[in-house]
Amino acid sequence: MSPVLPLSGLVAIAGSRRGSPWPVAPVVALVLASGGAVRVGDQRGVDWAVRQACPSALVVRASQFPGPPKAQLAQRTRAVVLGHPALGLPPASCLLVFPPEGGAPALGPGSSLALRLALEAGLPVWVAGEPRPSG
Repeated sequence: MSPVLPLSGLVAIAGSRRGSPWPVAPVVALVLASGGAVRVGDQRGVDWAVRQACPSALVVRASQFPGPPKAQLAQRTRAVVLGHPALGLPPASCLLVFPPEGGAPALGPGSSLALRLALEAGLPVWVAGEPRPSG
């Protein structure tokens, strides 16, 4: 992980559908104040909080992808982090992850996938708190 986050670039944000105990809005405001843009998914929880804090966020919708719902969500997560050339989406410059509320000990499958993809791609990553990725 890099100690420097390029918040002035295209910042991907992922997190729990149950929300996160770490405040999302101030982090989104920091990205916007740095001149960055935000890309996020279309689910409830953290995705929703990001969209509320940044109505101009680029939202990647699972319904844009073929297949059963689980495959659509995985493809959506991949596009949020790595981009999707056919949709005109460039890769993100970094990933910000907000883990779940309620003391859950691990990231869910979508956040874990986002984290894994970002690390494999060599993207800088910031995770609020101290989650233990599953898988």
